[in-house]
Amino acid sequence: MIFAGIKSALSTAKNFAIQHSPEILLGTSIVCSVGATVTGCMAMTKMDNIIGEHKEALDILHTHEKNYESSSEYKKDLTKEYGRYWFKVAKTWAPCVALTLASGTAALASFKIIKGRLIIAETAFAGVTKAFEQYRDNVIEDQGEEKDLYYANNGALKKKQELIAAGKYKEKEPKKGELVMKQDGMVNVPLRSDVFHYLFCKESVKWSHYSDGPYYNFRLLSQAQTMFDVKLHDDGVVLLDDVYSYLGLDMAMLHAERAEGRTYGWTLDCFAEDGMPNDSHVLFGLFEYNDTQHRLFRAGQINDVTLHFNARLLTKETNELLARG
Repeated sequence: MIFAGIKSALSTAKNFAIQHSPEILLGTSIVCSVGATVTGCMAMTKMDNIIGEHKEALDILHTHEKNYESSSEYKKDLTKEYGRYWFKVAKTWAPCVALTLASGTAALASFKIIKGRLIIAETAFAGVTKAFEQYRDNVIEDQGEEKDLYYANNGALKKKQELIAAGKYKEKEPKKGELVMKQDGMVNVPLRSDVFHYLFCKESVKWSHYSDGPYYNFRLLSQAQTMFDVKLHDDGVVLLDDVYSYLGLDMAMLHAERAEGRTYGWTLDCFAEDGMPNDSHVLFGLFEYNDTQHRLFRAGQINDVTLHFNARLLTKETNELLARG
């Protein structure tokens, strides 16, 4: 019983150490770093005495140099004195150096363990995501998109159909600025406004007509999204007009909205239209949608994709600030 208890305790301690090894190593690194600082300060205080003793010994040797029978004996004693000096210096600084090396080693080991676990988690997540997308493709192929939406919405579509059949379903009027469901090709996608979505296809100026089109188009849109997201955090505001202009999209609809006094874009300020939260990132909908079109576009199998910009109607205060520059 005693040995079994000891074995169980050791096993528990081992599992705990493995599970919390990054935290333990990081704590060890901090403790060693503090110890290195303390021992370094102590070593500095001792160096004055060591240097003083060494200088005194050298002065004695230099004074009695003429009493030596040969220069070789003098050099031998001089070498011994330097050896004693450097031995004392190494002995004084050894704890500080050892603790510094231990601190760096523990911190590096903790980082490598965390990095390894992140790589494993990313690999597992990528595998699960790929398997899930393949499953949804199979469901769509075998049972249709309506069934796929039913599974994706946890049966909400079926419940809605049952209420419609019973005459008990009443469509809610969407509030201003609220996300609504609108039919767009093969799948229902949430849209705020027709202004905020655009089909990037061969009619678009920067759409690629060459064989590497899928890769080129995806790279172009991904880089543009990143560029405007950085611009948002640098300048605090990005206009949807600028995004349309950069991508070579038709701005006729935006011009019509501008004529009615409406401006769309992204801001990091405190002004929000009708209580809508400010968007902290510029998104084109490349990764946010998991429908068939976007999955095939990300996989490089089709050239066209529907862009869904998460822009919003800018407030009057924001437009006044933009007008003032």
